[in-house]
Amino acid sequence: MPRTEETEWRQTGWLMAGGIGLLVALGLGRSCLYVTPPGHATVVFNTFSGLQKGRVERPGVIFVVPGIDTPITYTVLTRVWEFTDNPASVNSISNGITVNTADGQAFAIDVAIALKPNPDTLDELHANIGENYLSTVVVPVVRSKIRDISASFDSEDFYRKSQRTAIEQQALALIQQEMPHIERDGQTLSLLQVEGVFLGNPDFPEALKDSIERKQVASISAQTAAVRAQIQEKETERLLILAAANQRAIELKGQAAAQNAQLADLLFYETLQERIQNPTGAAPPLRIIRVEGDSTLFLNVDPHQAALQRAQ
Repeated sequence: MPRTEETEWRQTGWLMAGGIGLLVALGLGRSCLYVTPPGHATVVFNTFSGLQKGRVERPGVIFVVPGIDTPITYTVLTRVWEFTDNPASVNSISNGITVNTADGQAFAIDVAIALKPNPDTLDELHANIGENYLSTVVVPVVRSKIRDISASFDSEDFYRKSQRTAIEQQALALIQQEMPHIERDGQTLSLLQVEGVFLGNPDFPEALKDSIERKQVASISAQTAAVRAQIQEKETERLLILAAANQRAIELKGQAAAQNAQLADLLFYETLQERIQNPTGAAPPLRIIRVEGDSTLFLNVDPHQAALQRAQ
């Protein structure tokens, strides 16, 4: 083979080897890099030293040793998980919870819980509980506390919005207390952050549902009757006050008339004028014109009416 061809073959071999080496280097380099996506956090397990405590990687690129370091990524966004028998639910972690209430009723109810792993204690969560924290911690705690709280309420409390809110708040407080915690730097930190508990519509038996609805109707009727009674009481009170005011006005007029003779005459004439008025609305036959000293002048303004009066 001529020397020129041999040189070309060597150059081609070196180029191929260099390309292969570059590809291997790129592959190794890529395997040494791990990307944590947004909304997630990563802990790292080392084959020789175990879980690296205190190392929680936030979204971004980290360096790992291939074959030695194993990254485990958790979603640290708040998610809502459901306890329901609805097969269409995409976030179901368990079936609906059957509860027993203070009035001896039993029924199933859907429950939703909003929670997320605490990013600051993610290494402890992985070390002490692991990735199956929903089935090992969340499900049994929620089922237990919902049942405990329900035993303190009557069945119809699950029918009222205000009482359902009270049940949810008490359940949230108990579940938060039961979630695993750790002590770090003098602070108590939760491994799982529970942000809300929400009750669905209870699956009442038909007989219980009818009974509760009848009680609701009776309660509304009783409230309406109470309002009407209050209105009647206020009206009676108003009439009594008005009667007392009229009586007091008469007494004051009497006292004033007793002290002033002319005022007494005026009151007499006012009363007389009211009595001679025709209740049908026709013009009265007599009208007081004026008072002059001790004499009073009357005038019949309708001669026809005066003639009728004389004929009678």
